[in-house]
Amino acid sequence: MSVVVRPADADDIDGICDLLHDNMSAKISKDRWRRLLDYPWRPADANRGCVAVDGDRVVGFLGLVYADRPVEGKTRRFCNICAWYLLKEYRGQGIGRRIQLHSVADPRVTYTILTATEATGHAFGGSGFQVLDSERYIVRRQSGGGEIEALNDPAAIAPLLDARERRILEDHRPYNLRHFLFRSGENASYAILQVKRKGADIDYHEMLHAGDGAFLAAHAQAIANTLLSSDRAVLAFDRRFVPESATFEREPMRLPRWFRSSDVSPGAIDHLYSEIVLLDLKL
Repeated sequence: MSVVVRPADADDIDGICDLLHDNMSAKISKDRWRRLLDYPWRPADANRGCVAVDGDRVVGFLGLVYADRPVEGKTRRFCNICAWYLLKEYRGQGIGRRIQLHSVADPRVTYTILTATEATGHAFGGSGFQVLDSERYIVRRQSGGGEIEALNDPAAIAPLLDARERRILEDHRPYNLRHFLFRSGENASYAILQVKRKGADIDYHEMLHAGDGAFLAAHAQAIANTLLSSDRAVLAFDRRFVPESATFEREPMRLPRWFRSSDVSPGAIDHLYSEIVLLDLKL
């Protein structure tokens, strides 16, 4: 067998979707898998991931979801690594390693892995990746702590945002997410959440993006009181989203998140422009 590892192109899309649906997860339809390869914010010069082909057959793939984002005063390229799969009969020959090294070769890119398996974390940990977060904060509804003004209509929120945040809102508006502008007096913060049921039937209102970490830390209890309708729901956000002095209840993640970057701090990395959004996955 002669396997070629190269950037995926448009002609590979059907074969990649077949590979992922038939072997990685049939619960995700081929049309949903296609979102990883045809998403609206993909930079014109970015590939669609890394593919391994044996003749005309797609035998392996690693998804790379790219986005150019203004962060910390400069436009930087992000890449969310996802959907790594190699057919069993091709494993143990170094092909997976070739796919991995081919995919993370650009030192200028900030790479993230938000849904790593233990094996994936181990593999990328040897390629300069570090743990991004291993715990999240949990805030439960409680009496006291007040409430907060929460605008949740994207059409009403958009005019109140700056150009950077309006771009985020428009890019993510088509997906299964909730947009909020939280306001307290003269201060405000834009946030994007997803709601997923986890564990013992607990509804997690998980923040994928928090525009102002200090605002979130100061008003998390009021936000939880405003958003949560029962005791079987929690507000959740990764520890890096707020200052280190925060003292909310901590919950360990089943598996940590990973990143590699030469110029972006962990606190500036959220969960947007990723497989979480495109495939509507739980964090």
